[in-house]
Amino acid sequence: MNWFSTGFHYQELRHAYMIGHAMIPTFPVPATVRHLTLAAAFLVLSLPGFCQVDVLTQHNDNARTGANLQETVLTPATVNPQHFGLIFKHLLDDQLYTQPLVATHVRVKGGWHDLVFVTTVNNSVYAFDARDSTLSPPVWHVNFGTPANLNDADFGCLDINGQMGIIGAPVINAEKTALYVVALTKTGDKFEQRLHALDLATGADLPHSPATIQAPDFDPLLQNQRPALLLSGGKVLISYASHCDKGPYHGFLLAYDAATLDPGAVFNTSPGGDGASIWQSGLAPAVDSHGNIYFVTGNGSWNGNTQFSESFLKLDPSLHVTDWFTPTNHVQLDKDDNDIDSSGAILIPGKHLVADGGKEGFLYLVDTEKMGHLGDEHAVQRLSVTGSHLHSLVYWQSRKNGELLYLWGQRDRIRAYQFEGRKLKQAAVMSRAEMNEGHPGAMLSLSANGDHDGILWAAIHATGDSWHESRPGILHAYDADDLSHELWNSLENSARDDCNNYSKMAPPTIANGRVYLASFGTENTGTGQLCVYGLLPSGAPPAAPTSLHANIEGRFVSLNWNTVPGADSYVVEQIQGTERRVIASNLTEPGFQFPASEKGAVEYSVFAINANGSSTSSTQAKATVKQVPEPRMHH
Repeated sequence: MNWFSTGFHYQELRHAYMIGHAMIPTFPVPATVRHLTLAAAFLVLSLPGFCQVDVLTQHNDNARTGANLQETVLTPATVNPQHFGLIFKHLLDDQLYTQPLVATHVRVKGGWHDLVFVTTVNNSVYAFDARDSTLSPPVWHVNFGTPANLNDADFGCLDINGQMGIIGAPVINAEKTALYVVALTKTGDKFEQRLHALDLATGADLPHSPATIQAPDFDPLLQNQRPALLLSGGKVLISYASHCDKGPYHGFLLAYDAATLDPGAVFNTSPGGDGASIWQSGLAPAVDSHGNIYFVTGNGSWNGNTQFSESFLKLDPSLHVTDWFTPTNHVQLDKDDNDIDSSGAILIPGKHLVADGGKEGFLYLVDTEKMGHLGDEHAVQRLSVTGSHLHSLVYWQSRKNGELLYLWGQRDRIRAYQFEGRKLKQAAVMSRAEMNEGHPGAMLSLSANGDHDGILWAAIHATGDSWHESRPGILHAYDADDLSHELWNSLENSARDDCNNYSKMAPPTIANGRVYLASFGTENTGTGQLCVYGLLPSGAPPAAPTSLHANIEGRFVSLNWNTVPGADSYVVEQIQGTERRVIASNLTEPGFQFPASEKGAVEYSVFAINANGSSTSSTQAKATVKQVPEPRMHH
């Protein structure tokens, strides 16, 4: 059930709020809205109205740059311990390995809402209202059944240390009608992977969903759907790695029609051999403007013809190899388990370059127009940037410092490298002194207002090593133009901002003045949570909405009012005599339509909400309902 659709009384909302959010600052409530004391709609901490940003695919775009360049609320001037912190957290049914996705302006039950989507290894997908800072239930939650478990085969390691139902991040189509996700389920002693296409507003399977994933030599238990899904050319593209290198497995890239879920092309990186997985620490393959697909492979078979371990690959939209690059020492890399694909491939805008870093600590830049095939001499650059694994790269073009590539390797310090033409300067232009202690280093994302006000966000374990266990996590915010300047971190005021255990290899998502962070929760296995950070209350609430009109449209009541400057959501209240109740909250547009429930005259009022609280009530509008929907008869 959803608070904005079920008409909970404010006293009930207040009770739920006080139980779960005592640590969040509150604000004075005007006497005119004393019935609305601390409701679900009231502490919606967000941003003044501006162009809303969607994050529909992992690391923000198909180039995988990891940057949101339309962030105007979170800046180096506003992100600090006094004005920025944890707004709310949702507890989930298990660990999250996937980056949260955000879709704005989604029509849900008569109003427009911003939604955030997360998945768990327990085969669950959750949609939460992105502006709702209370303990309200999800807008929807679906579960696909019993997931596979680490103990279902002799995997021999604890890289994933419990359930392994949904591991790869989902993807949302540009129309914001469908979310695609792959789940691994267990029925008796059999295993199956299915591609689901879910209605974005309800979570229901769309027509033709789900589709069972099949391919020659494809084992649904051993093939780990680790990389995020991607959408390109009307197809859902699904990549595969392994669990702990347990064979037999291959690196697969499978295409399914986005509308019908019919299977299409199949690409195997090691037919007749083994391995060469598409791991990329969970990063989805990159796609250029022509639909060409780029990714890097790990250990396995190589012959330079049909088998491509330790290689950069370029595929056309039909999944045919059109070019490739393999380092000179690929045999030694394979022997030492030094996969070159640990950061994943990102496309550098405007340069015809694809970048990737590996477990040796080398960063490769390869020409996308002429990869050169075998030999380091064909790479545009091979640069030693750290002493061990690289698991995350972020690109940003700064007004102050030019084109930058950020990284934070395991057992190393954070660094930024500057482009000089098509190559990176040999020495980092920025770094910090402190070192992290272990695997896998930090997962990075960046927010900026174009080429300025950049913030580098780094999610990492606070202590120890996360390779085979869950460790306490920390989220850092650094000035992207001056990494020596830390703006904030989640343990400075841990009582307020701690998000508990680090979600290994899940980058934070920054959108519309908020930061969404996946967490492994409080235990080594079996717990998870979504933490949401944003600006804390400061200043005056918005003005009351004006020009509220209530109209009868058939058997529906339609409410409309003027947009309120500085508001980021609205609450609608129904008034009958002395009784007031919320019928909608967290609305992002000044309108709401709903079915009439009973005949007679009913009055309505609206409140505008921002980070500083609620406005006073609008003037009331009355609607007289003369007919209501007939009850449905079931035969």
